[in-house]
Amino acid sequence: MDALVPEQVPEARFVLTYQQRNITRDISEYLLSLSYSDFLTGQADSLEIELEDTEGKWRDAWYPGHGDTLQLSIGWEGKPLRGVGSFEIDEVELSGPPSTVSIRALGAGIRTALRTTEHKAYENVTLDAVAKQLATRQGLELIGSIEPIKLDRLTQQESDLTFLRNLAGEYDYAFKVTGNRMVFHAISELAKGTPVASLVLQDLANVRLRDQITVVPKAVEVKHKDPAKKQLIAYKIVNGETIAVPSSSSKTTTSADTKKQRRRSSSVEVAKAKAKADLAKANRERTTGSWTSIGRPDLVSGNVITLVAAGKLGGNYLITASHHRVTRRGGYTVDKEVCRISAPSINLTLTNTKPDLALSTYGIQHEVVA
Repeated sequence: MDALVPEQVPEARFVLTYQQRNITRDISEYLLSLSYSDFLTGQADSLEIELEDTEGKWRDAWYPGHGDTLQLSIGWEGKPLRGVGSFEIDEVELSGPPSTVSIRALGAGIRTALRTTEHKAYENVTLDAVAKQLATRQGLELIGSIEPIKLDRLTQQESDLTFLRNLAGEYDYAFKVTGNRMVFHAISELAKGTPVASLVLQDLANVRLRDQITVVPKAVEVKHKDPAKKQLIAYKIVNGETIAVPSSSSKTTTSADTKKQRRRSSSVEVAKAKAKADLAKANRERTTGSWTSIGRPDLVSGNVITLVAAGKLGGNYLITASHHRVTRRGGYTVDKEVCRISAPSINLTLTNTKPDLALSTYGIQHEVVA
């Protein structure tokens, strides 16, 4: 993104509707700040509006109803606005003096049925079939491409929301419900996206970047009991990712550790899928950070951005959370939480120690455990 000087910055603009009625003009007079947060996985998107209330309108005649809906679009004057979703009012808070009212809302779609505890068993199904079944049960449209990983047996003893969130985490998928959609995306596929922006380190504020090696294991070991041979077989998945800058002495990008999964998997396919997910998450956690930049409505979770003029810490980063904020004076900024998915000028080296069990960028070894 080109550096913006003050005279180039247009006025921030938003459109807010309440119960399908445009209230932007009414609310602007009292607006102190408007904050929208979106998360890649595990958390519902949220909206918070802080209003001046010296006249007492917002705590009386204009008091919003719990569960009423808000829709927000955001951007800059003279440019197309981006709709960021629909939200249900969850909490209203009065503060003072001076008298202010904060309205907090969560992404619509987190309905009661999703939070109801279910006791179900799923046998001989695939990961995508489970996601489709629960989406259908909740009347939601499933968004995303899911691998048909074969699962022998799953037991659900929690709500659909918790069950799917945990299942997504095991196999490295991003999961959330927004409106009438259930989002279930492979994070590895999101990381392949074309960058939506190029940001210069010197143009950013509140920068924090952390690069570490101890969280990235050299390999992950998982165990699977072969029912036919009645043997416990250990699979070692060798980390072949090099999204970080290697050591100048050892030329490595991982620690010397082997991470051992405590849970035994029901099949070879499940064992490998979980190990692959563990390594992918560990590699993304190698270089993480956050910063503040001028607001852009496309800087949202799941999108990729390029950080330039950052030396060894440059490269492509995946947005894992974004917090958009518009203030009374027209300022529009966005705070981002990110993880690096590729480093600058680093060649990928892949290991493949067992071709018949290869997982694209991972080498796999296996042995029988006595």
